[in-house]
Amino acid sequence: MLVLKPFFQSDLGLVMFKPGKSLLDELTRMSAGNRLLVAPLPKELVNTPSGKINYPVIPDSSSKSLVDDERLLEFFLHAEVQKRLGSFYHWLERVPHCQLSDGEFCDKNLTFLDCKHGAVRLCWHHDNQERVKLSEKTRVTAKSNVLVWGVGAVARSLSLGSNHCLTLPELCWWAVQNNLYEYLPQSIVDQMFGVKPKARVEVLTHRREGGPDVFDSKETLREYVKPVKQLAVDDSPAAMHMKRPKQLTWRSEKYLKFVRSLPCCATGRVGSDSDPVVAHHLIGHGEGKMGGKAHDFFVMPMLASVHQEFHHDPKAWEAKHGSQLFFVKQTLKKALDVGAIT
Repeated sequence: MLVLKPFFQSDLGLVMFKPGKSLLDELTRMSAGNRLLVAPLPKELVNTPSGKINYPVIPDSSSKSLVDDERLLEFFLHAEVQKRLGSFYHWLERVPHCQLSDGEFCDKNLTFLDCKHGAVRLCWHHDNQERVKLSEKTRVTAKSNVLVWGVGAVARSLSLGSNHCLTLPELCWWAVQNNLYEYLPQSIVDQMFGVKPKARVEVLTHRREGGPDVFDSKETLREYVKPVKQLAVDDSPAAMHMKRPKQLTWRSEKYLKFVRSLPCCATGRVGSDSDPVVAHHLIGHGEGKMGGKAHDFFVMPMLASVHQEFHHDPKAWEAKHGSQLFFVKQTLKKALDVGAIT
């Protein structure tokens, strides 16, 4: 398949191509004495330079491509999404022709023209015309550029082939991978979960107090995509290379405040003014030795009365309620689950 720039001669009813000697030889071999199919360049190849390309099939016009789905404009124009996709203007700079060329005069110099939704690649002649009054064709082309760029960038990020037609599930998977699913349009997420728009409107319109909850596809997606907590880890800290490193104790008043807001680990009761919850530091099990408390990391919530009972007889308390290590683990798990520690 060859990509060639046409030169229209309207007065003569002719259109000419200038492939050059090597491409002309290629064109002769491809035609083999038969007629040639002349077709518009697909949107996906808008920034492909003239020459031979390995594009074995003509895109199926019966199936709607994502480059025609304007619902994705909102997603691709979001600043956070653009950070992951790369430079839109770098992509647009590779468009080798004026996108408003009508077969008449076009200046050889090219520039950009920004629109409300995207931008277009224009020659200086058409750029001057459009800056006076923006045409509908320019607005449509600007939107199309954003969609083609975004779809192509996602496909490349997923290491899919250049000829691959990106699907909506693949796009959504990319958004989940990059933690960008919150910016997907509601209608896109509804489509992925099979929510019919008409049924959704009826439920919202006729919902009564105390009736069944409306299915929220985005909330369901949040439940499926639970973020993984990432703690900062240094696999080769400086103290590891010291013969006798100084022991440091981790302290965090904010974490202790969080622990004090939890129910008592032993009784499950919530604290009150007369019997508040305190953050009990692990004692025994190699911690709480002479010289200070354990790390603030190794704490659990206890009612003041239960805390007093513990210090009266730690062994009897553990025999009655269970190991402190179990309660420390449960407290840490709670902190990670609700995002107290990130």
